[in-house]
Amino acid sequence: MNGASRFIPLVFSTTDFYGNLVTLSEDTWNTHVIIEHPAMAGLENLVQKTIQDPYEIRLSTASETGVAFVSPAGVGPRPEGIRVLVNYVDIVYEKGATSGKIQTAYPIDVIKYGSSQIGRVIYKKGGHK
Repeated sequence: MNGASRFIPLVFSTTDFYGNLVTLSEDTWNTHVIIEHPAMAGLENLVQKTIQDPYEIRLSTASETGVAFVSPAGVGPRPEGIRVLVNYVDIVYEKGATSGKIQTAYPIDVIKYGSSQIGRVIYKKGGHK
């Protein structure tokens, strides 16, 4: 590619709850989210709103720089809401000093998945860190 950067088509780019630039690529949306979680089709705006104004934010157990943004219950295709997993470039995401990419978005299904595979709560709307 002779040093030229490759253009990656985006579904959207936005600012998250902390002020970081977060992107969702068409590839991630079309080849992962919609394939693995077809109930998310057409809910791109809900994904964006969830990272901008989450009900809850939890640490990832899979990545030191990963975070799960959680919608309130009653939002999305299931009663439990949705989760959006973002992987940041580095650990300064809480300072709004980095960027991130959405890795996946899915409806929460407590029957299918029982316990959460994500870490502790670091933010809850109306609560304290």
